[in-house]
Amino acid sequence: MQILIIFSVAFLASLLSSMSGAGSAMLTTPVWLSLGFPLPVAIASNQANGAAWTLIAARNYLKGRVLDWPLIRTMVCFGLAGAYAGTLIVRRIDGPTLQRVIGLIIICLVVVVAFNPSLGRTEAAPCLPRWLTGLLAFPLGAYESFFGSGNGLFTSLLLSKARGFPLLTALGYYYLSAFTWNCFAVAVYTSAGFADSRLVLPSTAGSMLGAYFGSRAGSRKGYRLVRTLFLTLGGVLGTKLALGW
Repeated sequence: MQILIIFSVAFLASLLSSMSGAGSAMLTTPVWLSLGFPLPVAIASNQANGAAWTLIAARNYLKGRVLDWPLIRTMVCFGLAGAYAGTLIVRRIDGPTLQRVIGLIIICLVVVVAFNPSLGRTEAAPCLPRWLTGLLAFPLGAYESFFGSGNGLFTSLLLSKARGFPLLTALGYYYLSAFTWNCFAVAVYTSAGFADSRLVLPSTAGSMLGAYFGSRAGSRKGYRLVRTLFLTLGGVLGTKLALGW
């Protein structure tokens, strides 16, 4: 019964997250904790799930597109440095306070997107150089390694504004970068003994299946569906974190 619950929750979380970038951890973490798994084990499982399903989502969103590999390499490198910092932060920082701050930031991002209906609809001219955009991946990688929910909102909005990417392309770049950040975090958490196969195996299977269907739906249905989910799930996530629910 527990395996079925884990699989189903992971499937739903990645299905929604792969279409919006809101992050699957906001759904999975409370469930994993309610099943009796410690927080570090829940985080380690989320990272393992992310390492599996983000690559699937990236492929579906970026298929047939010409990629900016210098930007991707820069984001990956600075993001990995941030991911290492994030694995240190998770052991020392006051979690509830940080989550409330992040919740307020996400709400602000949702408001910005809501009042800019053309943002990310089509490709636009870049307004930040590639190196500076890549440098901003450091805090994104740090956040990805210990929580991650809403990071797709942060990253896709950054890429849409800074490099002029359409929203769907920006999500693909985020998922491709997040794959490497998650892999690094998995290695760190596993070496610390936080991996639990009872949680990791069924949740990873569910996540991969959910991401496959979710990202295919997002890439086919296009901007309107993804933007709607972006606003809806981002608003829910931001409110949840800001109020400490």
